[in-house]
Amino acid sequence: MNTETLISLGLSRREAEAYYALLQVDEALASEISEKTHESRTNTYDTINSLIKKGLVGYVIKNNRKYFMATSPKNLLKWMDLRKEELDNEKKIVEKLIPDLQKLRLPKEKKVIVEVYEGKEGVRTMLKETIESAKLGNKEILIFGAIAGHLRELDPLYHERYYNEKKQYKLKTRYVFIEGEKYPKAPYSNYRYLPKSYKSFAATAIHGNEVSFWLLTKPLVVILVKNKEFAETYRSNFEELWKLAKK
Repeated sequence: MNTETLISLGLSRREAEAYYALLQVDEALASEISEKTHESRTNTYDTINSLIKKGLVGYVIKNNRKYFMATSPKNLLKWMDLRKEELDNEKKIVEKLIPDLQKLRLPKEKKVIVEVYEGKEGVRTMLKETIESAKLGNKEILIFGAIAGHLRELDPLYHERYYNEKKQYKLKTRYVFIEGEKYPKAPYSNYRYLPKSYKSFAATAIHGNEVSFWLLTKPLVVILVKNKEFAETYRSNFEELWKLAKK
């Protein structure tokens, strides 16, 4: 286990680093934790208090000094159960708000909607959006360019969930790669290749009535365009590339 695993479970980076440091000792002063995590004393106290509220850290007072220690790792499960319950309650609140929030959106006359997503959370949102739009469309995702390796490196757990959901809903995927690019071994998928002269700095995905452009930058940026005619145009372009590409 490392701090990245703890972060993927929902802890902040500071919380993960402090908790990980405490797991490796019996007890420690705030100054010692601050030294191990390279954080200021103020930030360290805020982080420890947050972990105490989550039930992941406890403390004892000896000679008027407060020593902190990690509680049983099993408390992680208890905290996750509580977090899930809170998220479920928040989800119910959002579901009730959706009709009112929809009314606040731009009028339906606006045919083209453009959204931009960035970093790990943005990618998670886009992977979910890709699945949902493909389910509502023709249940096929078309991808030009290699993005799987970048996504796997950025967020391996969520990337695996994305493939599992594609399998669950039997969503077909056709990929057009550039020669030399590695492709993901996934169910319901077909692959073809184009010469290196077609290489692009961005990958393109067509799903339902949407087209997403995945800019291979750091952090990774995704531009999503929602428009039926736009998606159909890119779908037709993809079919031409598919004819040119070799198996």
